[in-house]
Amino acid sequence: MPYTDSNVLRVRGIESLGDRERRFRIEDDGRAASEASLQLVSLYTRRLFAENELAGECLAASGGILILRLPDTDKSYFYEGLIFAALDAFNHPKKNPTITTPAVTDEDLRR
Repeated sequence: MPYTDSNVLRVRGIESLGDRERRFRIEDDGRAASEASLQLVSLYTRRLFAENELAGECLAASGGILILRLPDTDKSYFYEGLIFAALDAFNHPKKNPTITTPAVTDEDLRR
């Protein structure tokens, strides 16, 4: 379930693993974000990929880690920006209805 304005997910670090993978360390109130919350952020990121006809993967992992796998591109900053857009949608779902409105099913979260 998305958080209120006073309790939001925040990026606390980004680690580059080679040219094609980024690991975002995300916290919720000073603790590692839950995997369930990150699954929803991952889903929102994948929706943004599809909306922009982009390749790429976004996966939730334990320990507050969100993994971004990039295609062969020199525009990694754009993909990283989509992670921040998805986090904003999670933190402020009413502000971002085009990302958050479609129903979320268990199947969506397993992808």
